[in-house]
Amino acid sequence: MPTILAAAASGLVHNQDILDTVAHNLANLNTGGFKAIRALHQGRPEPPAGPDTGRLGVALTTRDLLLETAALLASDSPLHAAIQDGAFFIVRGENGQPLYTRYGGFQLDAEGTLVDQAGRIVPGVDGEPLQLPQGWTDAALDATGTLSAIDENGQRQPIGRLQVARFANPAALELLGQGLYQPTANTGELVVGTPGDEGFAPLRPGTLESSNVDMAQEFVAMLVAQRAYSACAKTFAVGDAMLELATRITR
Repeated sequence: MPTILAAAASGLVHNQDILDTVAHNLANLNTGGFKAIRALHQGRPEPPAGPDTGRLGVALTTRDLLLETAALLASDSPLHAAIQDGAFFIVRGENGQPLYTRYGGFQLDAEGTLVDQAGRIVPGVDGEPLQLPQGWTDAALDATGTLSAIDENGQRQPIGRLQVARFANPAALELLGQGLYQPTANTGELVVGTPGDEGFAPLRPGTLESSNVDMAQEFVAMLVAQRAYSACAKTFAVGDAMLELATRITR
C-alpha cells in the first residue's frame, strides 16, 4: 500500500482507539475506584532510504492507566474503606487466582464472610477468608485493614487482617472490567503487605474512592481525536484519488 494511504489508515485506527478509550472513561465517570485509561502512541522509526516501504504513520496504540488517587467519598458502612497510596486490594477470582482492585466497597455474605460488591472473597494474611464466628455482630474494618466484630460477651474482637499489594509498574496492569485488574509481563515486582505496615499507607475507613476520570480532559481528548480522524480521512481520500490518477496515466 502506498505510504500516504498507510499513514492515513494508521492515523484513522489510532484516533478511533482514542475515541473508544474516551467513551470507556466517560462511561465509568461514576464508577467507584475506576482509573482512567489514556491511549498513547509513538511515531514509527524512520524508514530506510529507497522505494516506498509503507512504514510511515502511527505506531500501534498503547493504553496506560492513570493512577492518580481520586476524591474520597464518605460512606455509612463500617466495612467500606479507601486506599490512600498506590496499592490495591486483593480479592479472589472465580478460579481462586488473586485479582486486584482499588474499590473497597466490602460487605458480608450470608455466611458472614468478607466479600467485595460482586461476592468475591477478600482473603486475609493467611490466604483464608475473613469470616465472622457465628453470633458475632457489628463487623467493621479499621485503618490497618483489621476486620473485627462484637462477640457474645459484648467485646470487640479482631478476626483477621486483609492484605494490599503494589506493583513496580502498575500502569501496565490489565483491566478486566468491574474495577478488577490482573498483572502482565510488564507490571514488574509484586509486593504484598498490610495497610499501615512496611511502607503501605493506612486505609481510610468509612470512605470510598471515586473515579479519577476528568470530564474536561476527556472532552478535550475527544475533540482533538475527532479532528485528527477527520484529517486522516481527508488524507486517505486524497491518496486514493492520486493512486487512481496514477493508474489511469500508466494505462
